[in-house]
Amino acid sequence: MFFYHPPAWIGEVPVRVSALFMFFSPKLSRNRWLWVLLFIAYSIFAARYWYYIDNHQYLITYWVGVCFISTLFKNRIQVLKINAHLLIVLTFLFALFWKFTSPDFLTGDFMQYHLLTDFRMQYINTALVGNTPEQFLDKKLLLKYLSIEPTLNAKITLDNAPRLHTVAMVMTYLTLIIELLVLLSFSLKNFPLFQKTKDYVLQAFILALYTFIPVTGFGFILAILGIAQLEPGEKKKFGLYFLAIIVMQLASHFSILDIVSRDLSV
Repeated sequence: MFFYHPPAWIGEVPVRVSALFMFFSPKLSRNRWLWVLLFIAYSIFAARYWYYIDNHQYLITYWVGVCFISTLFKNRIQVLKINAHLLIVLTFLFALFWKFTSPDFLTGDFMQYHLLTDFRMQYINTALVGNTPEQFLDKKLLLKYLSIEPTLNAKITLDNAPRLHTVAMVMTYLTLIIELLVLLSFSLKNFPLFQKTKDYVLQAFILALYTFIPVTGFGFILAILGIAQLEPGEKKKFGLYFLAIIVMQLASHFSILDIVSRDLSV
């Protein structure tokens, strides 16, 4: 909770205050009234900015709700474990459903557009596609202008790099493959192979994606869900999830991606 909170006072203040109390008192971390406060704060924020917030902020709200509900049961840890596993499965199930039913994703157009316009992917664009930072900035300025002065008669072409489509297609289908592996691993966790490897697959997904594309909130909540569904004694897996959280935090503050995004933000 210290690492991530809704970017508005209505969520930030209750989250920080509650997290501070919970951090210094394990007893308070099980206090249902503090979890109610957090759940209300996140719910109000999600409702207020429903059409603007990222998908992972809904997921965080669901998880905070689960944490509150778990305080109503004696077997609180089991409630958290079951729901964490369920949320991971549903997250990747719906993610894959959206991707497979979206023609612009399967054709690579979605990834291609974000490679050209999303500041979080600008470094990948420069390194793999060959677009210069100046070209990327030109596109950002053009899109910003069109958002201010929209016109149906305007037509722009963003694709001007020969390797862009190839890179977009590779990233598209690598994303599909690893998300499918995560879904299968957690859905079929009772099979010995998946029982041993499911957490490593999720950790690989988190580190491979969110270290280079710093959507810290999504990586953070996936790591927390991964920790929550672990069996007692799985210390190595716990350590790897915790390491993933630290790496994501460092990457969001000190990586080249972060430096580039600050320089090119408009």
